[in-house]
Amino acid sequence: MFFSARLPRKILFGRGRLESLPDALKELELGGKAILVTGRRFARKSGYLDKLCSLMKSAGVDVIIYDKVEPNPSIETVEMGGKIAREQGVNFVVGFGGGSAMDAAKGIAVLATHDGKLEDYFYPAEVKPPVLPIVAIATTCGTGSEVTKYAVFSKGIRKNVIASEQIVPVLSVLDAEVLRYLSKDITAHTAMDAFSHALESYYHVNSCEFSEIFVRDSIKMILEHFKNAVDGDIDSREKLLYASMLAGLAISLSGTIVVHGLGYYLTQKFGIPHGLANLLFIKQFIEYAAEKIPERTMSLGKLLELDASTPEGVSKILINKLNELSRYAGLPINLREAGIPESELSTIVDQGLSYKRNLDSCIRPPTAHELEEIVKKAF
Repeated sequence: MFFSARLPRKILFGRGRLESLPDALKELELGGKAILVTGRRFARKSGYLDKLCSLMKSAGVDVIIYDKVEPNPSIETVEMGGKIAREQGVNFVVGFGGGSAMDAAKGIAVLATHDGKLEDYFYPAEVKPPVLPIVAIATTCGTGSEVTKYAVFSKGIRKNVIASEQIVPVLSVLDAEVLRYLSKDITAHTAMDAFSHALESYYHVNSCEFSEIFVRDSIKMILEHFKNAVDGDIDSREKLLYASMLAGLAISLSGTIVVHGLGYYLTQKFGIPHGLANLLFIKQFIEYAAEKIPERTMSLGKLLELDASTPEGVSKILINKLNELSRYAGLPINLREAGIPESELSTIVDQGLSYKRNLDSCIRPPTAHELEEIVKKAF
């Protein structure tokens, strides 16, 4: 067994932990000037923007607000934030939001200390230190970006990633009180994103016994608490927030595979939320894995303590459960229900094949024909 990982220096988890932000900043010697990176509406509308500014100011930090981040953040938005961070001489970056805000904060942290464009640091480029310290405060229960070495950015119909241990946040804050504001749809979509992270991590070539611990607990927790979380139960939403963090730790040790590569196009072309886009392919990947990676699938069944004696049995249990949860939350079961035209299927396959990093990282990468079958079945 071999693995290498950088984890956050400090994780604050629990309801009300946001109030501990000033003490954590002082403990980590984060002071001076910060740029607060967030979305265009939620932070201000909910009152959290003022709250965060007040908390940081109480720790002696001057705050610059950058609330321009859109869903699936563009290169232009991140580069503008980086320009502001450089010109203002900020000392650290705070990302408050879902994956988009936290990923944008990571990109800004890189550009604040490095020359060139954001594209210069896309995988497989190496990000060298120094990078500004990053504080990540999650407001959804799916991305896991608060603990990962990844940041994803949009350019046209392409998703592009920075992958570097340099952008792992030094401080992660997960306070489930923030999740009270989540809609049922966003709760469901982001939970499915976390499920996808956990499952894809398990079939990644870099999966290890350490990452499998996070996979096991994450998947079990999502399947158990999804329904109540969608209904608004805060205890269950806190469980999903924890599961999302675990899944983030899992992919930071390994990574995502073909499901993400297929889902990216749906998000970029049709605006399908990222977690839902993953869900629309993950059941077909589970079927594929049962046939083509049977020993690994049986091991997953044992890890999750499923009552199944064959890979097909493991696959059936997981798929039935995902269908049950999807119907409960009113999510589409297939591409057709999601409004994707059949004429797009060949493009989806081509786009999936083009994400070589995701495709080749699978323990047994699908061939072009096998990927085509996965997409057809998803329709």
